[in-house]
Amino acid sequence: MDTLRRIWNRLSDSGHRDQKIIIGWLEKVYLPQYDFVSKAKIDTGAVNSSIHAMDVEYIEQPGKSEGSRIRFKTTDVNGVPHIIEADVLRQVRIKRAGSLTETRPEIELEISLGGVSKRIRINLTDRAGMNYRMILGRTALEGDFVVDVSKKFVAKSGC
Repeated sequence: MDTLRRIWNRLSDSGHRDQKIIIGWLEKVYLPQYDFVSKAKIDTGAVNSSIHAMDVEYIEQPGKSEGSRIRFKTTDVNGVPHIIEADVLRQVRIKRAGSLTETRPEIELEISLGGVSKRIRINLTDRAGMNYRMILGRTALEGDFVVDVSKKFVAKSGC
């Protein structure tokens, strides 16, 4: 036990301990592959992440199964539309509070937040009636971020 404590103290003193980035309950997230910023609600009550998707269409690809690629439109922080095209990883069943279960396509996107760039799984849904076009859930946050619910827009969106 003393050996472990000495190793831990040495790592702590040398600054090698992993530092989590503090983010607020609302942040601007950069999508580098598509070069735009989206406003995201940080939702630790949600396991999954979601992004607003309009004009969703499945794209046929020779030699691939039907529904394996998708194209959709979303909007950035200024309301400017952007087209995203990605492979569909799977169809996920999402249970929304107080409503029925729905099936949504899930894709992978690269995001950049607070100097951390990572690929996350994110499902597509129509969030037109919602305040925020993107939700970042626990799976996207784990390992890198700590949420300070008293703050918003504290992290840098770019990497």
